[in-house]
Amino acid sequence: MNRLTSAAVITAAAMFSLQTLTGLPAQAATCPVDTACPTTVTFDIAAGALEITVPDTADLANDGAPGGFAYGPLGAVTVDDNRASATPAWTVAVTSTDFVTAGGDDPGETIVNDSVYYCSGAATATTGDGTFTPGQTGCAAPPPPTGQTLDIERTAFAHAGGTGVNSATWNPLITIALALSNVAGQYTGTISHTVT
Repeated sequence: MNRLTSAAVITAAAMFSLQTLTGLPAQAATCPVDTACPTTVTFDIAAGALEITVPDTADLANDGAPGGFAYGPLGAVTVDDNRASATPAWTVAVTSTDFVTAGGDDPGETIVNDSVYYCSGAATATTGDGTFTPGQTGCAAPPPPTGQTLDIERTAFAHAGGTGVNSATWNPLITIALALSNVAGQYTGTISHTVT
């Protein structure tokens, strides 16, 4: 190999290395005049997460007396589905503990969760397409209590169909039936939502 050929090879190799290091785009084909010269363009749509947001605490707006009802809105519950899926289905399950006061060790200090009623009602806001289905409808102040008791896991809300991203917000009505034997005090329990 003569010196001229060696120099050309070295120069070409250097240019290739420079293009590799600097990330220069590949060059399109050279096209003659009056001919469409194509460039393929790509991009990505980022996939996010499926999440649920609930109030940290809730103080029911209406207290009750033994034999009556305590009730009120829980506060906004929101599901954000940012998975950008072709099948963005989800279901929210809801459960409750018993409610107790003063430790719940003595008679009358516990309200068991089969006296806790959950009524999701219709969504207050939605985005995206598909079908949004409340777990319970016909929510109204007692008596009688409306919704379903939380002694077992219930469906609070669900979404099916559509594509891409979506969200739903609802404000469930919580009603607690108070026994004649319940004593005075502030009762505390936990209502939990899980989205899958």
